[in-house]
Amino acid sequence: MATFAALFLFLSAPISAEPTFPVITSISLLSSLTPTDNTSWFSASNTFAFGFHDTEDGYSVCIFFGSIKERTVVWTANTEKNPVVPDDVVLVLTGDGLVLHKNDTNDILSRVDNSSQPIAWAEMLDNGNFVLYNANSSVVWQTFDYPTDTLLPGQRLPRGGMLLTRAAKTDFRMGIFRLWMQYDANLVLYYVYGQDTPIDAYFSFDTWGMGNDVSLNLEYDGCLSLYNGSVRKKSLTSGGNPTVGAISLVRLDLDGILRLYNRSLEREDNWKSIWSATEDKCLPEDLCGVNSYCTNTDGGAECRCLPGFDIAREGEWSAGCTSDLKVDCRDTKQSRSYEMRSVANVTWEDNYYSALRGTTEESCKDGCLQDCNCTVALFRDGECRKQKLPLSRGRFSPKDTDMAFVRVNSLTHIYPGHRKRLTGVQKRALLVSIWLKFCNLYYLYNSAGVSLGILGLLISVIFYYVRRQRGWCNQGKENKQRIDKFVLNHGYLAPKRYSYNEIKKITKSFTEKLGQGGYGVVYKGKLPEGQLVAVKVLKKTHDNAEEFVNEVASISRTSHVNIVNLLGFCYERNNKALVYEFMPNKSLDKFIHKSRSVDPNCSLGWRKMYEIAVGVAQGLEYLHRGCNTRIVHFDIKPQNILLDEDFCPKISDFGLAKLCVKKQSIISMLGTRGTIGYIAPEVFSRNFGVVSHKSDVYSYGITLLRMAETGTNVENKSSQSSEHYFLEEIYEHVVMQNEKIHALMTEEEEEVVRKMLMVGFWCTQTAPLDRPSMNKVVDMLQGNLQSIQIPPMPFLLSSPKPQLSCSLPVIVETYETPYGLINHYQPRGTLP
Repeated sequence: MATFAALFLFLSAPISAEPTFPVITSISLLSSLTPTDNTSWFSASNTFAFGFHDTEDGYSVCIFFGSIKERTVVWTANTEKNPVVPDDVVLVLTGDGLVLHKNDTNDILSRVDNSSQPIAWAEMLDNGNFVLYNANSSVVWQTFDYPTDTLLPGQRLPRGGMLLTRAAKTDFRMGIFRLWMQYDANLVLYYVYGQDTPIDAYFSFDTWGMGNDVSLNLEYDGCLSLYNGSVRKKSLTSGGNPTVGAISLVRLDLDGILRLYNRSLEREDNWKSIWSATEDKCLPEDLCGVNSYCTNTDGGAECRCLPGFDIAREGEWSAGCTSDLKVDCRDTKQSRSYEMRSVANVTWEDNYYSALRGTTEESCKDGCLQDCNCTVALFRDGECRKQKLPLSRGRFSPKDTDMAFVRVNSLTHIYPGHRKRLTGVQKRALLVSIWLKFCNLYYLYNSAGVSLGILGLLISVIFYYVRRQRGWCNQGKENKQRIDKFVLNHGYLAPKRYSYNEIKKITKSFTEKLGQGGYGVVYKGKLPEGQLVAVKVLKKTHDNAEEFVNEVASISRTSHVNIVNLLGFCYERNNKALVYEFMPNKSLDKFIHKSRSVDPNCSLGWRKMYEIAVGVAQGLEYLHRGCNTRIVHFDIKPQNILLDEDFCPKISDFGLAKLCVKKQSIISMLGTRGTIGYIAPEVFSRNFGVVSHKSDVYSYGITLLRMAETGTNVENKSSQSSEHYFLEEIYEHVVMQNEKIHALMTEEEEEVVRKMLMVGFWCTQTAPLDRPSMNKVVDMLQGNLQSIQIPPMPFLLSSPKPQLSCSLPVIVETYETPYGLINHYQPRGTLP
């Protein structure tokens, strides 16, 4: 198995020859580049070049070394959206900035910069910085302010700035690790989808408390230092490297380790790693995905699958490993169908469902083998723990005494109860045989004097009946195939499948109803092991299989404290049901409008309401950024936010969710999705923008405003038609005039509500690009109120809502992936 070593020591591709075109140092307006002409904008000494870089899926706009053998990329445009463009685009420097458009049209596909001033000219500098200037030769925009995964000499990572790994060696989309120069001056390595808490960090430089203007600077001699303003506070590397004819750079590598590299500018030299934050290459625990484990080798970190498992996506170890093993519990002698393979000296994150102490390795192995529900058992110090799949955060260490036993198929056994499928040749032979029998039958009837017309009529009736029966069955058959395919593809990652009779037993024949909606009815139930559950029984129709599969597939890809846990499902002919964990406090809509609630006791303190708002934001951030398959929910509203016994919020109801694979940049939809009052305007009409993860941000913003509006002094109109006037008054009095929200509120409560209102108005901006990503939302909610800029009043909330029909289908495409860049820089005019 290939190791990560090839990925670490530099992400580079050979460049064929020295450039044969003139060196341009001052780039004038209307200058252009195309991916196929092999030209770039070079710096004065040819050290750096700005242009297109070839990738697996197309091209990306990058800055790379132009004078050395390796085309080492040091900056990439639009990593927060989609850096990949086709080969028929043109990059043009205009007065509005750097724009990309099709070469046969003037329609702008995207912009490279986010400058707001007129541009007069540009320059690729010898230090690797690409700069846009105005007519006064003042810097308007520069790449040094927006690093991606690399710092060059003279460049700094400011307070709140981040470096993010790329997705793969030649995939410049955002990866799974990030380096954050925190506001408390601590330099910390996190997972992209993790939360900004110490427990979610996998490495910290412990530099907190050094000042209020701390930045990470790379000096020309390779000294990596922390400065507070102009005062050096701490050096992470010693420096002292040559500065003439050589260069250094710092990169956050694919494995999540920060490293300092150095090389001479001689064309045939190689990059050398002269410092790294840690020598433990398996320190990032999520480097290897589920059902795989990391081991340190001489060449670097190496990921290995469990026995019987294969890598889920080739070349992408963070996606983990999967297995198509299916255990047949009808086999009373499991040992003849399966065997247990051993994996020694590997520790895992514990997720056991049964533990037995005072046993032996052999007993542990045999006990798992005879239990058809057991796939993996871990043995350590006389304790046997049967595990739930998937296993995560596996790590090999010779010092660990753990032993894992993994069930695999026995190679010599074929279970006799399985039906044998006909091969293609056998099917054709069977059809020929049936045809010959039909010909013989016809000959006999014709010999007996039966008219050809009567026989033809008989055949037509039979043919019509068969076609009609097949028409009745086809849709149900296709729906069943969708479910079977999902279970096969996900193996043990799929939730448990229940029969309809089991669902009836769990719910005691559907005796206790919890709620009802357009989808069906939710009943309270109890699993055989005693766990309380909520069972959603869908209406008996043939046309909801896609939404059913979406819900099962979406939630099965998630694992987050703020996402409801799907325990199982039932798909049996027309009977469909979903089994969730039970939420005793029901949904958020019960609490956000006390005056409208039937239960007078349904009230929560503002601190708890704020915690719920943050929890929902973190759950949405995870859906948009943390899953291997990104998820856009499309129906965020208080009714779909459930509360457990501790009022921890959990996002539910994924029936309308849209899945987006990692390299997919376009989401196509037919029909309007969501709930009136919470649907983003672009879902109704493409005129408002493109549908993307920002559509969920809008729905979350409406939810946040409705959570916060209850505590204001402004009188709420009862009719829905006048709701925009109410929000406009809140915006005018609370946001703009800074009036006190409520006389009985403490200062802390006032700040919480004001913060929720400010963020809510940002999230409901009419244009999707003006709304923040959910990562930014979490930052604003958890940060200081003073750091949140005053949002513009959203157009659709400050004027009567347009009368838009939900019955007309619309086809919407989005050119943004649900992954948004975590942007901690000061916004210019609007939030990213």
